[in-house]
Amino acid sequence: MKIIQLTLLVSVLVLSGAVHQSVKGQDAPQGPSSFHPTFNPFFWLQIESQLDLGDEDEQSLMLQKARFGANGKVAEDLSYHFMFDGAISGADERETKLLQTFLRYSVSDGTSLKLGQFKYPFGIGTYPAFSKWDFNHPAFINGGIARDLVRRDAGTGPGFFRDFGLEVASSRQLGSGYRLGYKVMAMNGNGILKDDDNNSLDFVGRASLSSPKQGGFGTWTVGTSFYSGSLHLEGDPSIDTDDEAHDEDAWGIDFRWDLHEDHLRVATVQAEMITATTEAGSHDIITDGPVSPSGYYVQGSYFTSPDVFWAVRYEEFDHDDDTDGLDSRDRTTLGAGYYPYGQKKLHRININYERHDDLDHGTDDQISVAVTLIF
Repeated sequence: MKIIQLTLLVSVLVLSGAVHQSVKGQDAPQGPSSFHPTFNPFFWLQIESQLDLGDEDEQSLMLQKARFGANGKVAEDLSYHFMFDGAISGADERETKLLQTFLRYSVSDGTSLKLGQFKYPFGIGTYPAFSKWDFNHPAFINGGIARDLVRRDAGTGPGFFRDFGLEVASSRQLGSGYRLGYKVMAMNGNGILKDDDNNSLDFVGRASLSSPKQGGFGTWTVGTSFYSGSLHLEGDPSIDTDDEAHDEDAWGIDFRWDLHEDHLRVATVQAEMITATTEAGSHDIITDGPVSPSGYYVQGSYFTSPDVFWAVRYEEFDHDDDTDGLDSRDRTTLGAGYYPYGQKKLHRININYERHDDLDHGTDDQISVAVTLIF
């Protein structure tokens, strides 16, 4: 077991012990008890039907996501979250997978510690939560960068944007009303508890600045992210580098603007650019690099009524900027969404038409319909 995993396990036990002492009254403050346990379960189901326009016989109906878990509090400043994924994607069955589980301790009103397995704070492509995505899938660059770096895995494809680690997050409102925030995470460095046999940690973080919420011109957030780590898989036959570790890094900038009216979203514009470098070779086989994957996307959505929106996204991604573009992706997605019970209920129907201009990949345009139910 890596030292970081042992450290995190000990930390969890210490926190749990402190809560237990509070329950017994040994460390409880005077007055009302600080022990307020809660348990709020949730269930999210997404069913997707996909039609490949290049072949009328290529149609599919799949259970794209089936996620369940719970949120709750152990004490006033100590909360928890866990989430499982039991989806069947395409023809390959996947075992029920623990996507997230963590403890969150509020140090103060603006600062918190998060310990466990969760989304690592790089960019905004997978944010807000999946239940609020305007499209059926995130932009291709998010999964592409994750796969090209240490979260590559031939069995499950692109990474899940989650890892095992410790995060410090802080947010402070300035006197002018602007809000400055940051998140820094030390993580295992090879995806969801996958084998990573080097002894060094990976580090990832994001800093952001947000405009005041007052005013009729909407609110905006700008951010920048970094990732620094290494990849080393002992005994992997595809590595021909005498068991050397491969340095990897990534950098990104992002922007999001939202317009609300009567606490309902009216319009959104979002953009992100990511560039990376890895010494571990291409995304298909781990060899000597370096390789420089990079890309960007721009997307926007607009509500023509409180419950109906239209969306468009353009994205480009290249697995290696040093080649002649034969491994690039160039896609345009048109989308529409409907909230049958209003935005706040989150039940949603999405229709996406994805136009592929990929080079040398033989991919075809696709139409996908997704129904999202949240209980």
